[in-house]
Parts: sequence; C-alpha cells; structure tokens
Amino acid sequence: MYNLDISLLRTFLEVNKTRHFGKTAENLYLTQSAVSARIKQLEDLLGVPLFRRFRNNIQLTPQGERLIHHAEQILNAWTQAVQEVSLPESSSQLVLGAPQSLWEAKLSILPIRLFEAIEDIHTRTESLDTKTILRRLQERTIDFGFIFDHSKVDELVTEQLTSIDLRLYSSFNDKSFADIEENQYVMVDWGQSFSALHAKHLPHIRSPKLHASDWLMAVEYLNQIGGYAFLPTSLVECNEYPLYPVKEAPSMQREVYLCYHTSLSRLDDFSDILAVIKASLN
Repeated sequence: MYNLDISLLRTFLEVNKTRHFGKTAENLYLTQSAVSARIKQLEDLLGVPLFRRFRNNIQLTPQGERLIHHAEQILNAWTQAVQEVSLPESSSQLVLGAPQSLWEAKLSILPIRLFEAIEDIHTRTESLDTKTILRRLQERTIDFGFIFDHSKVDELVTEQLTSIDLRLYSSFNDKSFADIEENQYVMVDWGQSFSALHAKHLPHIRSPKLHASDWLMAVEYLNQIGGYAFLPTSLVECNEYPLYPVKEAPSMQREVYLCYHTSLSRLDDFSDILAVIKASLN
C-alpha cells in the first residue's frame, strides 16, 4: 500500500512547470534541498525516475510524462474535497470552468447573478482550455463548463447558450483587409471552429506575431504596439484607445455552449442554477 503525501505531487508538478529546483523552492517557500528530497521520495515511492537532470536542463522521463495527468487529477480532487468539507452544512460549492477569453467576453457577471439568485451558494471559477474542461467534466471535478465548440462526448449534455460577434479591428485607421501583415497580427484563442474559419479567410497568416489566450491581452498589445486582431464588437467600444474596423474584412460569430455531466441533474438547486445561467447569458 502506497502512503502518498499530497505535497509530493504538488512539488512534482511545480518542478515540471519551472524545470528548475531553485525556482520551485522559491514558489513553494521551501529550501532547494527540500524540493530535491521530495522528488527523490516520490521516485522511491513509485520505483521509477521522474526527471532526467543534465546540469541546468531538467526533462521529464516517460514515466514522469505519464504521471502528470494523474497528479493533476489527484490534486484537483483533493482541493475540491477540502473546500466542500469546509463549507457550512447548508451550503454547496459550484465549480465553473471556461477559457479565459470567454470569462472576459461573456461570463464575468455570472457569479454575481448566482449569488443574487441562490442563497448560500459558494462558487469557484477556473480558467481552462477546452480539452481540460471536457476532461474535468467527465471526471466530475467541475460542474458546468463553457466552451466555443459543440461537445460530442456522450456522457455530457451540451446546450447552445449565446454567441459572440467578432470583427477584425486595427489600431491603424483606414486599413483594408488586404493590408494585413503577419508580423502585425494577433491571434486570439476563440476555439477550434474559429481557427478553421481563420485559416480559410487568412491563409497567409501562419505565424502571428502573438498568440493570445484572451482578448484583453490582444487589446493591450494593439494599444501599445499596434496591429490587428479579431475582437468582440460589443466590448471594443469600451477600449481606452480607439480601434478601427478593418475594411472588407469578414465578420465571424462564435457560439457559446454550456456543458455538464448527465448526472448533474441530481444536484441540489440544479434547475435554479441552470435557469440563472441561461438568463445571465441570453
């Protein structure tokens, strides 16, 4: 029987993230020798090496690669368990996951609407990519996921909620679609379907100057340096600096989908929560 200390997995994931024992020690408020000892303890526990160390170069072994997913799953489940056990008896915690660009474009008001409508609800929001959202929904470590592309996973319910209108904007006035250059373009993550449409309309943009996980980062880049990006039409008008629609550029629409596990209907207040989500986004 393995006697696993959660801190060993947390240290393992941090070393994988930083690829540096010293930086891991700083981030976890440990000594570097303590980090080394924890990794050695985990390797001894599993009976396999997890990292290859070549002076300043730390790489995962194949066994370490396989451990990442399981370590993340265990830590997520443990975190959720601690939070749920710590809640008052009459309370429940709702875990919501969405890409960062979607939180900023559509979902920021949702936790407030939930607090207003449902008594004693506790909510945790997480910024995740679509692949992780679908996996976490299947693992039931998040309750509701919001994504840009329709899910085909059998055990998940997927409903279209709303849409986001996107238009190509530039920090330069009086520009046309033909003026776009690759070294001035910012590619925002609006989902896989958007990427396919993007490749169709802008086939010459293969290596954008910046890949941005959220549209606010793209706006900041355009404000400070200048360039082009597809941005939400409803939010660009709030920007501090003027951004201009690019002439002759195609407009695009991104559907927003709600996903949840089929078993979630047994959750307390499920109908009320679902109604608040739909009302907030329609």
